[in-house]
Amino acid sequence: MYGAEAKYFDGQSSVPQQVEIFFDERINELRLQFSDGDSSIWHIDNLEFEKYGNSLEIRNKQISSAFLQINNEQFSEQFLETMKRKNKFDVHHRLVNIGFSKIVAIAAAMFALIVAAYFWVLPPIAEKSVVLLPESFDTTLGNMFMRTFISENKIDSAKTAHLEEFAAQINFENTRPLRFAVVESNTINAFALPNGQIVIYSGILNKLQCSSELAALLAHEAAHVNHRHSVKMLSRNLAGYLLISLIFSDVNGIMAILADNAHQLHSLSYSRKFEQEADEQGLRILMNNHIDPNGMVQLFELLENEARITIPQIISTHPLTAERKAEMQRIIAKSEYNVQTHNALDSLFVLMKQRERACCE
Repeated sequence: MYGAEAKYFDGQSSVPQQVEIFFDERINELRLQFSDGDSSIWHIDNLEFEKYGNSLEIRNKQISSAFLQINNEQFSEQFLETMKRKNKFDVHHRLVNIGFSKIVAIAAAMFALIVAAYFWVLPPIAEKSVVLLPESFDTTLGNMFMRTFISENKIDSAKTAHLEEFAAQINFENTRPLRFAVVESNTINAFALPNGQIVIYSGILNKLQCSSELAALLAHEAAHVNHRHSVKMLSRNLAGYLLISLIFSDVNGIMAILADNAHQLHSLSYSRKFEQEADEQGLRILMNNHIDPNGMVQLFELLENEARITIPQIISTHPLTAERKAEMQRIIAKSEYNVQTHNALDSLFVLMKQRERACCE
């Protein structure tokens, strides 16, 4: 047992009473002895306490307005040690008693964890959560973007017709219908929308030298559609908003978030993993269709050569690396495949190139 003198505020008078207090650890009771001979027992389970500098305040939960004020450092230390041993410290008290420097360190560590989670944990979770979204979302997003895009760009209907015929000769292993369009522009770019729309700019089409290069370009973009890369990347970029909507099953919120950012679909920069996935599936599509898979390597080389002169837009959205081309060459070297003559593809490719020359004359 240990004790001290204390001031007792009854919550009714502003003048405190001087009391003696004794804490008995054996029976877990704090006894208050008043100067008039009266006493009061406060059980440990009813005690609330707070330390302010050198002053310790103790309250009884059953007497809400009353509290004790103790300015005895020895009693305060013994009391706090007792409460700690008897597991009467909540998180707040534990934090207060570990010291300011440790609190700052804990806060910094928590902040670092939150930042790490936002950049490295949330994006992969949001990406994987895309499987919870129906493919109708992909269709809606792609259609929204395409309506705006068509109003701002001119479609070459003749080249588009030839490109559609060209694509019809290839099995892209797609699970949703693919559509194709050629846009009149000197921009060296191509992109795929989540609704299955693949857009090829005439700028890149005019640079291609053979049908296998065009087939490789289409196969690569089709692979992005097949694996829903656009929606996955958009989800990664909007990880925080999307994940919160998924947690609360807010379908309308998800749609609103994605719709507000649909304008980014043609300029998304795919991750290294997605590009590798599209490269490998695109290469497999070429081999399965008996098209020369070296068309993929030649496509990379063409874009590398263009990059030395200018920076094609496709390079910013589908960044090329020497490792990607080398990986394609490695896969081709170890694969068995049978290249066949594709007169239809060659003829349609020539028709598109002839129209290109006719437009230039």
